[in-house]
Amino acid sequence: MKCLTYLALAFCLISIMSCSGEDEENKDTRPPDTPKMIPHYGDVGDPPVLIGEHMVQLTDENNGIDTVQEGQWINLRWEPFIDNDLSHLKVYRFSDVNPEVVELAQIPSNAHSYLDQGPLVERTWYSYYIELFDSSGNSAVSDTVSYAILPKPHLLSPPPGEIVNPDELRFYWNKADDRSGFYRVLVWSEPDSLKWYSDLYVTVEEDTLSMPFPIFSPPIPSGSAMRWRVDYYDWAEDYQMYMGSESNERMFYIP
Repeated sequence: MKCLTYLALAFCLISIMSCSGEDEENKDTRPPDTPKMIPHYGDVGDPPVLIGEHMVQLTDENNGIDTVQEGQWINLRWEPFIDNDLSHLKVYRFSDVNPEVVELAQIPSNAHSYLDQGPLVERTWYSYYIELFDSSGNSAVSDTVSYAILPKPHLLSPPPGEIVNPDELRFYWNKADDRSGFYRVLVWSEPDSLKWYSDLYVTVEEDTLSMPFPIFSPPIPSGSAMRWRVDYYDWAEDYQMYMGSESNERMFYIP
């Protein structure tokens, strides 16, 4: 009787070990396709750029890693993932001042972007990458993208919601800092069409800056709602690209 019991136990152990071996053999060990970060392609108002096989007009939504209006923050984006069995991703950051890599967040794999709310130091270059995990625990690491923020210009006039005569309209704002660089005034007509922009290069120690709004022919229709903001840029020789900032947007109306 004891012999039969020992044989039954042995058979169970062999069966368990056999099943375990099959599980290990069939386990998914292939990592996800390498995720791709979207670099900073340029800024609103720049000429169209080649992205993939197409010339693309840049907007706040398609120009890659960039600053945002709401705060001194950096928004990073990545291309859509290819795999279907994904679990989550981790976001990492390091900088030219502190090369130690920091894990910023663990977020769902269906996220398309991440907003780094810092705190971030102006004129410091921050670099980011992500690690993408599938449901089996395999992971793949993306390439790295970088960007640096500048202080924001402070808008002065016209005040929010002002009704203005476009023929007499002039935009006023304070300098963001005492460095040289250039400011780009941008105006949209609703819902989201870039109506006009112009750059102002500053090398002197002025404080209040201004720029006239052009006269359009045919004129802007009466009752039009317009949005404007001022972006600030400065060239970073080491990175061969501009760092930047965006002011908050304001509305004004054409009588």
